[in-house]
Amino acid sequence: MDQNQDPPAGWPAPRRTAVRVLSAAFLTVVTAGLALAAVATAVTGDAVPAVVFGLSAVLGAHIAGIAISGLRSPRPADDVRVLGETDKGEKGLAFPYARGPYYWLSVTLALVVLLAGGFAAVVAAAGSVTGWIVAAIAGGFAVFTGWFLVVLLRLAPGTIVLTPTGIYHRSLVLEHFVPWDAVVDVQPREGRNPWITVRAMPTPGTRERRHTGRFVTFEGQALPFMIARSYWLGAHALPAYRALKFYVEHPGKRSALRSVDQAVR
Repeated sequence: MDQNQDPPAGWPAPRRTAVRVLSAAFLTVVTAGLALAAVATAVTGDAVPAVVFGLSAVLGAHIAGIAISGLRSPRPADDVRVLGETDKGEKGLAFPYARGPYYWLSVTLALVVLLAGGFAAVVAAAGSVTGWIVAAIAGGFAVFTGWFLVVLLRLAPGTIVLTPTGIYHRSLVLEHFVPWDAVVDVQPREGRNPWITVRAMPTPGTRERRHTGRFVTFEGQALPFMIARSYWLGAHALPAYRALKFYVEHPGKRSALRSVDQAVR
């Protein structure tokens, strides 16, 4: 692919493999089975199993939703006129993350916390040593997942902000700022989960804040490169790539980023 050209036709459409499609279909079937089990146990008057099956069905539905939404490619936004700001308050042209992925992931994590916490309480009530050990593991997992969910929601929604001084990216649990003079290139990446790579060198002006420490998501694995997944950008993925590419290649135009109306998209 010629890096100086527009992204490949169809980018950022995710690659649909047979395994991914069949996995989404399997999750959907399992969810339907859990829902039927919840109804059947509720009819017989077994309240506790009905609640467990019901919550499991809701969890399965959201996991299936994540799988199915990951196969879709939203229509690119026609006009982006959003003003955003960096962690330092500098304003610029923003490309916010989509709301849908946040819904699927946050509700899934909340259900995991609820089920893990409930399971821990049930096994702890048995009073056995084994039960306490299992409860501690399940409870710890619930606490860890809950902490990650809180960080995720506190930073939501993510965004890419182009300012006269550089590029700011707030992803799920990472904040990253790269000055323009540190940027080497911008590349659209294809694959099962397409993304944008901003190739950058580490400089004194670079800022990184990892809100979960050593526990990082995909975006934090390529530092000092900046990574933005198209799944999370949604309809803003293609406009964001084109804007990044434009301002990397036209330094004289970056001053216009102070005003959304003057910025070239």
